[in-house]
Amino acid sequence: MSYDFNVRLQSCGHEISMERYVIDWEDFRTLHLASNVILNMRAPINGISLVQVYIGSQLVQSNDPLYGYTITPDINRVQTDNPNQFYKIMFKRPVRWFVPLIEVSYITVKNFCLKCGTAGQLNDIKPASNGSVIHTVGTDKMVQRVLKMVLTSQCEFYPQFTCPIKGYVGKKFGVTVTDVDISNQIMVALQGLKSIQSAQRTVQSLDPQEMLKDIQNLQTTVVDPNSVAVSADITSYGTPNATPVSFSLTTSSQLVGQ
Repeated sequence: MSYDFNVRLQSCGHEISMERYVIDWEDFRTLHLASNVILNMRAPINGISLVQVYIGSQLVQSNDPLYGYTITPDINRVQTDNPNQFYKIMFKRPVRWFVPLIEVSYITVKNFCLKCGTAGQLNDIKPASNGSVIHTVGTDKMVQRVLKMVLTSQCEFYPQFTCPIKGYVGKKFGVTVTDVDISNQIMVALQGLKSIQSAQRTVQSLDPQEMLKDIQNLQTTVVDPNSVAVSADITSYGTPNATPVSFSLTTSSQLVGQ
């Protein structure tokens, strides 16, 4: 039986892993974001006890006699439109290495999360209890393949197996892009998926429940100039019952506050 890795949406924990920092060149204690040294921390910290600091890829404890550190509120980083508290990390003693590799892992909040892009959800593979990853089959696989086909906007290896609707979000709807344009592109992409499955069936056994048969009641709603919502009912060759599919696309907000 064919299968796919389960990458259906799940909640994001907003973990930031191994973000790079540099030491202040004046006090040799305060950390600054390596990609923008004006900032002490790129994002708010959600749980000070969960912060991990690495020097030269080695985990450092906050009470280390040489590289111990404190986490204190950043009084110079205030955003009136953001209720989250910003912090800064400071070593208790000066660290005078020549450009040491310093990395920080922590948990932030949704609006500053690079992992989910402020969406709050992830479509990544999920570990299984047997050490592998969770698989999806049948109707669930069909739904996942439909979403993959429609939401994949770029592919260097198979550019014909993409759908451009993600590039439409944020454009001037009603003048250069309409809801009909989006619906048409979705239908073209899903017809391409049906062709792929037909060819795949000649060399591989496919479950009838994973084969896309028809797309019904496709509706595209332009919520505002920066977002669009899509819903449809899809059927397979394995069951007469339609399966609802829906998603929305919205442009992301700025990830690094100034």
